[in-house]
Amino acid sequence: MIKIFTDFDGTITLQDVGDAMFERFGGPQCKDSINEYRDGKISAVECFRRESALCNRVSIADLNAFLDSQSIDRSFIEFAGYCRRHDVECTILSDGMDYYIQRILNNNGIGDVPFYANVLNFIPVSGTDLVSFDPEFPYTDEACQRCACCKRNRLLALSGDDDVIVYVGEGYSDRCPVRYADVVFAKDDLLGYCRAENISCYEYRSFADIRDRMTMLQKNNSNSPGLRKRRQAERLRRDVFIGE
Repeated sequence: MIKIFTDFDGTITLQDVGDAMFERFGGPQCKDSINEYRDGKISAVECFRRESALCNRVSIADLNAFLDSQSIDRSFIEFAGYCRRHDVECTILSDGMDYYIQRILNNNGIGDVPFYANVLNFIPVSGTDLVSFDPEFPYTDEACQRCACCKRNRLLALSGDDDVIVYVGEGYSDRCPVRYADVVFAKDDLLGYCRAENISCYEYRSFADIRDRMTMLQKNNSNSPGLRKRRQAERLRRDVFIGE
């Protein structure tokens, strides 16, 4: 079976909604935490906790208005339909927050696409109609500090030995899971990373490109390598299970 896993921020959405949200409601100081995280000085969990602490008086109405202004790659809507028509599982793996992911999916009529992400809880500010952010991290990995929601673990847990795993991404948090995927679609930072690390991948600009490439690969004719397992990724997946 073919299983597709895709990033959300900057992949389905046109910008990193999480970074924009924290900066909008927590102030420019949030950039300092993001830079420390990308420099490897703090974990993803610590980064989110620092950013959330700065978001201590937020109007839900303002938050929703901000999220409702966010745009997505419109071709993802058709791509989700393509997956349903061809009986291909498509799951979002995000190191962002569940609240804005679900709202943005709902706004675009694709709220049924399954996803895994960190959880954003709200704590009422006493005597006001404001809230503070309280993040929760149900999918961490003690051995990995790159993501608060470990995409690699979700990818492996949701896949079987016979599955061909496809991964779509663009950023820093996608670097780990692409090593375990058989077919990789990459752009922006992830594309450069895959090329530097000799991870075979297809460059894309939109989900329309991915749909067209998938259609060609599924034909598996003389001009196409077909959808098949990548030996190195298969070995890495096996090593994880042996290690556990």
